[in-house]
Amino acid sequence: MQSVASMMFVVPEPGALIGGVYRVVGPLGSGAMGVVLLANDETLDRKVAIKFIRANLLGDGFRARFVEEARAMARVRHPNMLQIYAFGEHNGAPYFVMEFVDGTTLTQWMADNGGPLDLESAVRILGQICDGVAAIHAAHTVHRDLKPSNFIIDAEGNAHVADLGLAVLQEAEGRSREIAGTPAYMAPEVAFPDTSGPSSDPRADVYSLACTAYELLTGRTPFNASGTQAMMFQHAITQPTPPSAHREGLSPLMDAAILKALEKNPVDRTPSVQAFRAALFAAQKNIHEPERLLVAEDNDDFREVLAMALQFAFPNAALDCVADGRAALEAFDRARPSVAIIDLLMPELDGMQLTGLLRARDPEGKVPIIVLTASGGPPEWKRLSAMGADRLLVKPVVFDDVVAVIRHSLKGRAASKPPPVVA
Repeated sequence: MQSVASMMFVVPEPGALIGGVYRVVGPLGSGAMGVVLLANDETLDRKVAIKFIRANLLGDGFRARFVEEARAMARVRHPNMLQIYAFGEHNGAPYFVMEFVDGTTLTQWMADNGGPLDLESAVRILGQICDGVAAIHAAHTVHRDLKPSNFIIDAEGNAHVADLGLAVLQEAEGRSREIAGTPAYMAPEVAFPDTSGPSSDPRADVYSLACTAYELLTGRTPFNASGTQAMMFQHAITQPTPPSAHREGLSPLMDAAILKALEKNPVDRTPSVQAFRAALFAAQKNIHEPERLLVAEDNDDFREVLAMALQFAFPNAALDCVADGRAALEAFDRARPSVAIIDLLMPELDGMQLTGLLRARDPEGKVPIIVLTASGGPPEWKRLSAMGADRLLVKPVVFDDVVAVIRHSLKGRAASKPPPVVA
């Protein structure tokens, strides 16, 4: 039975004045929950978008969801996120006023461009979307409905995240077993929530972004099925085909970046939107990023700062940070790192001894060894080089230089070993 408010409410026609300020120009679009109108802000002389809840959804439950969408938008401020300006009620129906972006949805933009995007454009747009979603996550909010039709591309080709109609605070997520989102982009743990834990967290948004990335690059979603339930089961049990199978020329690194973000188990998935963004850009540039970094440094303060810099540069990498050579050797045996960064002067085993032991365990030299020193020079480098070290960096080091050496060393492993250089 319809409420009195729903029977009274009619979507405002062009020329109607909302809140005494906003003059309706005409419709912009509509979705499952709301209708969006273009209007002129007669006070500030600018165009705005006004979203109304649909008349048949004016019950208390949907009103609360509508208010939560407005609050979710208000929690976030970022250039790649639509901004909210005001909230009010018109003829018994709630509405909110938001930034108007003169553009089109990413879905339509792809169609207008004739299908899959070139790699550079796709990664640029995905990077902007990731930035916007990262801001949402920084506000302790999960979007829960990330898909191409919820991203707006403006006239300059910049992306904006829209439609937080299903967004929830992360702290509140555990109180709901709601299945929310769009099946073609829905993470398995959202489609089939486990009653022992929350149905989604920011990693569910990572999964949805990976589905979007897959579509941008291949022109198709990771899975195709005739019905909602069948689609949800595919996300839960079927392994996705590598994107390169649908688009010639995509590198194994791009396949790996997207497939890692499409892992079924959230624990195995790319841990954050920022990490997914970094993986996409590294794949575009054909940069081999490390999966695990071993840091052996006896100075606690320097070790902590170096670890922070490495984690920022390589958000997908696991870090083993130890204070002496003996612990470094044990960490190496426990889990083979992609790169070892070791101090020359350490207790237990010094950097010279440790380099020899690491190379004995890795005779093919697959793991680059970068040695840091505050006192060594050419004589030490000559010995280290003969033992198989890749670089000697003299402290104080510039962390960007350390990151560059790591990337160069990994790239060199894929081709030929880079020439030794004392920095």
